[in-house]
Amino acid sequence: MKKNPLIIKNAILNMGGTIEEFVPERGCFYINVLGKRILLERKISITRQSFVSGQLTRCKDITHKLLLAHNLPSPQSECFYKKSFIKQEAEKQLNNLKYPIILKDAQGSNSRGIFPLIGNLRDAMILLEEELPHYRSMIAQEMVFGKEYRLLVLDEKVIGALEMIPPYAVGDGVSTLRKIIEEKQDLTEKRTEFDEKLIQILKEQNFTLESVMTKNEIAYIKKSSCLAEGGETRDVTDSVHPDIEKICVAASKVVGKYLVGIDVMCDDISKKPVEQSFHIIEINGKPDLYIHYNPTHGRTRNVVEDIVRFMVKVA
Repeated sequence: MKKNPLIIKNAILNMGGTIEEFVPERGCFYINVLGKRILLERKISITRQSFVSGQLTRCKDITHKLLLAHNLPSPQSECFYKKSFIKQEAEKQLNNLKYPIILKDAQGSNSRGIFPLIGNLRDAMILLEEELPHYRSMIAQEMVFGKEYRLLVLDEKVIGALEMIPPYAVGDGVSTLRKIIEEKQDLTEKRTEFDEKLIQILKEQNFTLESVMTKNEIAYIKKSSCLAEGGETRDVTDSVHPDIEKICVAASKVVGKYLVGIDVMCDDISKKPVEQSFHIIEINGKPDLYIHYNPTHGRTRNVVEDIVRFMVKVA
């Protein structure tokens, strides 16, 4: 991810610091700031304890089991491992879940190895048997719905929070949905595939690819955020309910990190979690920081300065 180093370096320079390239091929560089010299890489990781904390956020199955053990809200999940896979046991595990479910590579990142909206046990079993040989482990999780948020936790505080808005198309009263999507994605990093999943998502909104929407009418083309396909972000840092902040700080401690990015799903980030459906979906121990700069809606949060000042304090 090339955007993170650029954001980090610019923030350091704005703080009056300097940058020394160390091993640029590995994305490693020193920052000299506030009287400290600190070695960084493309993404920043700050651990509370160094024993196994890297594994705790890199492996989704371990993360889920830790959240469950500490009574922190997370969707019901089942874990599968290539070395110990037994078909009959897997069927029993999948039968414990409410559908639809999502199947994920337990160590995947950047939206790779993700298979959402699996509607029944038969389809889940077929997909698991096809995909598990390609991965060391996979996790099946009940899908929960609502708004998707990404919260950046540093020590005892949420320093940045974004609503992650799924890609959508806006009607003009003339063009088909297919044409609007194609034209909008001329400038995106990745194009949305016109497959059965897209057709199903549109059908749930009473649209087809050939529908002509009225002017300013909106159709979502994915159920989850995907910035590469035209998703948007809205800063909601000042709206996070204190009880949600407490849960996220507690989750960061469970996985042994001072700094984490936490994906949550709920109806409204400003409301108490007990008054709504609220779930922690994933925790990232090396979170993207660039997304908190220049969001589509709302103001920039200079999270890098907050993080650097914390690192200087504990270094």
